[in-house]
Amino acid sequence: MKILANILQDDRTHSNLIQLTLETLTNVVTYDVDSDEEQSDLSEDIIVELTEKYIESEENVYAVLECITKSDVNVHRAAIQFLTSLLRNCTEQVQNIILKKRREGFLKLMNLLDDKREDILSDTLLLFQILIRSHSNIQLLFVLEHGFQRLSEILVDKYGTDGGVIVEDYLSFLLSLFEYNQLAQSCFRKFSQISDLFGFFQTALTGEKCWSTQKVKNVHLFLQIIRTLVSPINSMENIVACQHIMKKWGILHCLCGVLTLTTVPTDVLAETINTIGDIVRGNTENQCVLGPIKKTVVNVHKPTLFNLIYTMVADKKKLFQLRISILYCLQCYLYKNDFGKLMIIQTLLPQTENAANQTTLGHLLISGYLGNDNVASWCSGIALAHLINGNLEYKHEFLKVVITVNQSQTNIKTLMEISLDLLQNLSSSFHTRIATLIFLCTWLSNCSLAVQALISIENSISYLISQICIEPSTNERELLIQSLCSFALGLCLLPSNNNPIQSYSTESFKQLINKQIGINLFLEKLRIISKSEFYIKALEKPQLKFLVSNEMIFDHEFAHLYETLQSSISNILTKQEIISTDNSFIVPT
Repeated sequence: MKILANILQDDRTHSNLIQLTLETLTNVVTYDVDSDEEQSDLSEDIIVELTEKYIESEENVYAVLECITKSDVNVHRAAIQFLTSLLRNCTEQVQNIILKKRREGFLKLMNLLDDKREDILSDTLLLFQILIRSHSNIQLLFVLEHGFQRLSEILVDKYGTDGGVIVEDYLSFLLSLFEYNQLAQSCFRKFSQISDLFGFFQTALTGEKCWSTQKVKNVHLFLQIIRTLVSPINSMENIVACQHIMKKWGILHCLCGVLTLTTVPTDVLAETINTIGDIVRGNTENQCVLGPIKKTVVNVHKPTLFNLIYTMVADKKKLFQLRISILYCLQCYLYKNDFGKLMIIQTLLPQTENAANQTTLGHLLISGYLGNDNVASWCSGIALAHLINGNLEYKHEFLKVVITVNQSQTNIKTLMEISLDLLQNLSSSFHTRIATLIFLCTWLSNCSLAVQALISIENSISYLISQICIEPSTNERELLIQSLCSFALGLCLLPSNNNPIQSYSTESFKQLINKQIGINLFLEKLRIISKSEFYIKALEKPQLKFLVSNEMIFDHEFAHLYETLQSSISNILTKQEIISTDNSFIVPT
């Protein structure tokens, strides 16, 4: 390594020798298990050790930077590739060496962004992806040295095309820069780079041309960048500002237009729907673009929203990921959108004959909830839970919902009665039962009238107890059902749900649990959810990320509800002794 390093420092006049030296060094310090290209047979640990040996002398790194400025294109490119390998193996050390000499180091690399040769620019973008990684000072320097403006020229040169690999590299670099970096995101927005980015993709997104593999890759990356800018994990200030720009520059309208095209690949369509969801989430103005709602039953829904929900509920042939994306988009539409929720709920309440004969979004959700399609049933149950989550008034409104159970319309049941029927129906699938329990738990939380309605239904409490007391099982699905039943019963204990009828008071429920189940067993069953990987994953972030339908179990809102109230239930049961002689609770038959 020392001999090769000396060649770079002492003999820079022989371009061929310098090129061969750089290529040899690159081969020595490169380890890529997925690469088909020639590389050393050394282990990864040894390669890192050799890299550390090379960068012990900072002058060795500066020698590579000098080679990057050479006019010989082969030396130029070989130096970029070698520096990239050094950065990949010892990222932080090489970053700091480059940063020590800002003028000789970092600014020389910034000048590479002005190179119009695609092979050089592609290698440069790959280098920068690693160079800026997790280093706030370098990221700031990139912004201050007009990095965004320089890169925007790439898009200008590629207008009217699919962008090619070079645009893919550019977008991948932006994603790396934006990851957990709200300063870079803010600067990108303030420098009006979003409009430049959208300008390039507008033609690609709205045209009916065939979708090449490269176009699909680039559009996916574009959508991921938009989602990163409006991600729920960002600061509220950044989210609101970016959501405003998405509407101002027509990005939201354009994405909604994509939903009407016939040639868009399904995976792109699903990611487009996810992106629309993030753009409208919690933003009243943007939510109106997706589904402006008027105070008449006839015009409750704009076709965009209605058609999406119809696809989720009624179109079994559609790709699973597409239907889940629609549910996520609906969740985002309902988030902090009380008026939108109310308009949907009102379509479920008793209507005039003319209004009752119309198919509304509410009717679609009920039909999906009661149907035999597992995906539609689960998605609809989760959507119904989102309609009432955190709003006592809307939970009360749901108590008025009645559903006919036969065509003669002489037999009607409340929505809660229908939900209990779904739970007890032996033909109901696991996912239907899960969604039903999540819906019921959401309804029961902090709503004493819902608790009273549940108690008044024959065998409701007895059924929950019977499920909790089932013999221990190794079947994770059955354990989750038992845990959800425990949570539903436990919600009846909470002081906010305390029933004025003594027989159904918090204390009486405690006595019932102690006598019929046992406090320890009840708490054991209650805590099963908290140990589930499905719960842990759902709690992390709002987006639904299911690869297959078997993963449809919990969503973020329910996971948050459980996390908030589970400990309260446990505390009520353990804070004082249960007086086992109190038999005042009347068990519903």
